[in-house]
Amino acid sequence: MKAKIALFAGAMLWAVSAAANPVGERAKGGYPEYLFLEKVPRADARSTAEKLAKAVIAGRLIIFAYSKKLTDPELGDKGFTGDVFEQQWRSALEADMLDATADQKRIIEKLIWAGRQVIENNQDRLNVKGIAWKHFLPAKWEREMGQVFTARTGIIVKQPGRNYRSPVNVSDEMELATLRHFAAAPHTDNTPKTAFSTLGKQAVYRHMEPIRLVPPCLACHGKPKGEPDMLGFEKDGLEVGDVIGLMSVTVAVSD
Repeated sequence: MKAKIALFAGAMLWAVSAAANPVGERAKGGYPEYLFLEKVPRADARSTAEKLAKAVIAGRLIIFAYSKKLTDPELGDKGFTGDVFEQQWRSALEADMLDATADQKRIIEKLIWAGRQVIENNQDRLNVKGIAWKHFLPAKWEREMGQVFTARTGIIVKQPGRNYRSPVNVSDEMELATLRHFAAAPHTDNTPKTAFSTLGKQAVYRHMEPIRLVPPCLACHGKPKGEPDMLGFEKDGLEVGDVIGLMSVTVAVSD
């Protein structure tokens, strides 16, 4: 009897301790980035964030254009090198860079470097033969590129997901509210949500615009809802034009 009581008491103590000291949860407080190596004047924050968002979207579209080739299991070398990607990306960005400031040109150059680096890092994956889906989609490129770019600049570029599949894409409070807004809004509402805010003591500018579902994405995010997709995730049951995530850019301001 005493042994049972001791065992019960031990279990109760463990339960109380577990409740007071949970394991596997996000640490409370803190900020996703505290050292912004690149900052822009407040007057240029909006245009800088817009240029970064446009640039990332342009990079995604190039990868989409190569998706059929990249997923061909019969093809080895795809010819989609970092150099090929960079040349096409620069061409796509040319018009938007005509009015760029010196700060913006320097920052975009670092973005291009990060995006090219990811393509080069994934050459073995892209060129493997006999496998169609290589887990390299525009979303993966953007996720890896964003981490490399943040490491070099502090600027945060991420894609919070409606139903995120990577922990990197967890929404913060502002992003979650924005996701909910666009999910409930008409498909024609693509006006970015923006705000001056702070991360810790750093003044920042937040830019968030919807990423809407396009036909190639239906294989994983379309219907029927709940059916496993090719990667084993449950399909979202969404349609073309539905919001699947956000393009979220956080730029530090210097004044």
